[in-house]
Amino acid sequence: MNRIAPRTLATRPLAAPLLACLVTCLLAAGASPAAHAKDTTTPLAVGAGFDPVAAAGTGFELPDARALKGITRVAVPVFSVEFVTADNVSAQTSGFGAAGRATSSLYYKLIGMDTPDFQAITNTLYARFLADLQASGLQVVAPDTLKASPAYAKLVAGGAPGSIKGDSTQQMSPTGLGIYGFARMGGGNSSQGKSIFGALADVGAGFAAVGAVGDSIALSQELDASLIEVRMRVNFVQLSDDNRGFLGRLSGTASASAKVSPRIDNVMMGVQSKEWRSTLTLKHTLTLDGSAFAEVREKATTAGDVAGAVAVGLLRLATGSKDTSSSSEMEVVAHPAAYPAVVGSGLASATGMLVARLKSER
Repeated sequence: MNRIAPRTLATRPLAAPLLACLVTCLLAAGASPAAHAKDTTTPLAVGAGFDPVAAAGTGFELPDARALKGITRVAVPVFSVEFVTADNVSAQTSGFGAAGRATSSLYYKLIGMDTPDFQAITNTLYARFLADLQASGLQVVAPDTLKASPAYAKLVAGGAPGSIKGDSTQQMSPTGLGIYGFARMGGGNSSQGKSIFGALADVGAGFAAVGAVGDSIALSQELDASLIEVRMRVNFVQLSDDNRGFLGRLSGTASASAKVSPRIDNVMMGVQSKEWRSTLTLKHTLTLDGSAFAEVREKATTAGDVAGAVAVGLLRLATGSKDTSSSSEMEVVAHPAAYPAVVGSGLASATGMLVARLKSER
């Protein structure tokens, strides 16, 4: 990565490198508008015999390691864990000729866990991550010292002061820390395709993140420490449009499918050492034990659901439409004890990989 001089951040010669950085981070964060693509990462099962140190050696993409070399003192101002709580997919045929279009939709929702549960998992993980960094031989800036920094206050003012709760995700930050920069990009489910407005919102967040680079350099200099920024995402279902592609649309039936399993499908770590920055991206999807879920069940049908289905059927009859549709709403029930244990352990394996790779690159 090109060296960035703080006094020239806003000058024209840096426009191209910063834009390239933005595009790279958008793609890495999963902000591509392609809907319901198959996982392109290699699944990696995390169980009792999983060795984070061994997996770290080849598990990451690291285009440039210069920001990792020789570091001895670090601070962790961004530590974001995003929990996907709802997702959906729709498959549709083209309806060529006399045949009507066929549509199949699936809606999945995670229940049994809410903000306090996700917050507890995140707080515990952050404390462990700091302890692991220290155990690896690094001096770690205390969170209270970090939060007292004027440069840090400026960064948080341009981001979010704490956790972000949406309709389909909850992006958590350790209590007292904010979310800013590239950690705010690429939000949303990994299965659900983004609308053009969602993609544009990510681009806007990306430019804001690029604009925060100068403040990050200032924070690194103020604390005399390399900054470690972590973002991870936990999912609970993998949805697929089985009619995806031209030939799939020609099928006479519409089909969507789902695979319920806890998994960590996005792990990124950025390291800012004054004017140098390096980014590690996990090449794997970490698959976890299914015991995290107590059951998968169909959502109970309400009177409103029945009335809506009847209304749609009458409308099609009146208009002579040959279109058909089917949909299922499912609930994935998290086990109150097993989910925090399984997901917490899986996330700890992911951060263990980060610490191990960081240590090997120093």
